Amino acid sequence: MAKALAALMLGLCIALSSFATAAEKKQPDWSQLTSAQQQILAPLASDWNNFDNKRRKKWLLLAKRYPRMKPEQQQRLQAQMRHWADLTPEQRRIARENYAKLAKQPPEKREVVKRKWQEHQKLKRATQTVPTASAAPTVPATPVAPAAAAAPSGAVPAPLPAPSGPAR
Repeated sequence: MAKALAALMLGLCIALSSFATAAEKKQPDWSQLTSAQQQILAPLASDWNNFDNKRRKKWLLLAKRYPRMKPEQQQRLQAQMRHWADLTPEQRRIARENYAKLAKQPPEKREVVKRKWQEHQKLKRATQTVPTASAAPTVPATPVAPAAAAAPSGAVPAPLPAPSGPAR
């Protein structure tokens, strides 16, 4: 009886695995995507036809959810896709390896990394929003004394007027 049950289980496993493989249909090439999908996934256009079915399916599911996302989420996703598209294949490989390593870490360690990353992002955003010298408000320049050569010999230049306005 045990042998029959084991044989039945083995047969079911084989049947289910072949069914799962058959269910993995080929995902469309770039030219077969709808115009809406192409617009959403535009940063990935040059790499799309090199993606495996699993990766294409992931992006297509994301493109399906895209219209229901908040505008901030859409912008973030577009920025992430552009950033990913700009990476070299080697940089992408390293990013995937780092992600896999992080996924194997205990939740506490992942949380520490997440907090550090968020702090890094805050600092990065803060440095990007700091006004540049050209955007800084202009402060009236303090008058400069005339050059000594312009004053008559032995003459002392007149004192400068005090700056007007509130002191800072």
